[in-house]
Amino acid sequence: MTLNQFRLARLNDKPIDKAGDFVLYWTQMARRFSRNHSLDYAIKCANELGKPLVIYEGLRVDYPWASARLHQFILEGMRDNAVTAKKLGFTYWPYVETPKQPAHGLVHRLAARSALVVTDDFPCFIIPAQSHAVATKHERAVIAVDSNGVVPLRLLGDAPYAAAHLRPKIHKAFAEAFDLRSALKPKPPKASAARLQPGFELATLDDIAGLIAKLPIDQRVRAVSERPGGTAAARAQLKLFLKKGLPIYAEDRSDPMPPSAMHGSGLSPYLHFGHIGIEEIVTEVFEATGGYARSRLHLEVAGKREGFFGADRNANSFLDEALTWRDVGYVWHHHRRDDTQSLETALPAWARATLHLHASDRREHVYDLAAWESASTHDPLWNAAQRELSATGGIHNYLRMLWGKKVIEWSRTPEEAYQTLIHLNNKYALDGRNPNSYTGILWCFGLFDRPWAPQRNVLGQIRYMSSANTAKKFKLGPYLDWVATLPTPGK
Repeated sequence: MTLNQFRLARLNDKPIDKAGDFVLYWTQMARRFSRNHSLDYAIKCANELGKPLVIYEGLRVDYPWASARLHQFILEGMRDNAVTAKKLGFTYWPYVETPKQPAHGLVHRLAARSALVVTDDFPCFIIPAQSHAVATKHERAVIAVDSNGVVPLRLLGDAPYAAAHLRPKIHKAFAEAFDLRSALKPKPPKASAARLQPGFELATLDDIAGLIAKLPIDQRVRAVSERPGGTAAARAQLKLFLKKGLPIYAEDRSDPMPPSAMHGSGLSPYLHFGHIGIEEIVTEVFEATGGYARSRLHLEVAGKREGFFGADRNANSFLDEALTWRDVGYVWHHHRRDDTQSLETALPAWARATLHLHASDRREHVYDLAAWESASTHDPLWNAAQRELSATGGIHNYLRMLWGKKVIEWSRTPEEAYQTLIHLNNKYALDGRNPNSYTGILWCFGLFDRPWAPQRNVLGQIRYMSSANTAKKFKLGPYLDWVATLPTPGK
């Protein structure tokens, strides 16, 4: 097999229907036209079959945690895609479910007209089940394509227990995989789809706010106007990061300052919804720090955390986070996504044992979901992190860890804490519902970690973090002052 063939997964054993009207690319999570292996493969299939290509992107109202925030971010991406499709010459059919135009059966009707279906191989949330439903119902091939990372997930082996286990595999395959990166400006197939009719009303995206206001979704989780969705916004954020954030990344990325300080990349939501691909980000990081060449890679330190991607310390630090640590969550989900349903199936044995041992410990504080959501605990720093999440759709990475740890300490049971964290993160975070959302939360309970001494109340041997120590580690005044300007949760 060639390396890119590892990206392909046949979801059924049905044949290609050569009498079908078109090749259908059903974009679910790689919602972009550039650096998209799913789109590249769909174009290849269409050209080989002499068929037109139809790109379908839909948005329903019944997905878990559906809200004005998530809808607007996705719809802004769809608006960008409509412009790009017209510019490049692709046939693009955007669909938004409304009470007058329900989504039930729509994808199945499109699949029934197609020669084959190409979709995105995303190992999390509702995507695998949706793809499986189409694959089992229809008598034509359904192929999922992995556009998640530089190196295909199937080439990276079993579910990792730590980043150190995955890093050597990524370094070994990186040069070949990066040389095979997908097209920045793909060309549409030769066969024209101009005469094809969608059979449903195409979405009009000129008044996104007006459209959202009429939909039966959670309107209380408001859109974040400062963080627009779409490929154009993703590239603007990347450009800003390369200028202001990358030069200080290695030293300052853990400092929980306001987002304007650019101590993080701010790219996570765009990667999650596929508005930009990791290959484009990596390419631009190399360009900003001297350009890419295989000779730039330091093979003598392959598998090590520092130095592999060249001499620039900041680029190395960022690329290790963007590739190794990001892929840890994706590979783990590729093998164990069903295990995220509970702590019993997700955690290593030592973590389960220590949590069970301390399950009956007295909690110093106990809060219910209403207190968590309203950021009304006794801890000002935890409250600030929750306020940041509810107002902006994100929390700085270091504070996200503290945020999770405290919910464990102040919940009645570990399982209740886990469900609380999943709910808060998936409801408010723009990059929630992602493999790294789940594994990041599970890390708070011991996944990808080791036992820590001494034994502590409630946490046992789970790694401990405190607001007091965080306050000693960072100058939190500017952060707390900034959070004080944000809207109060629920108002």
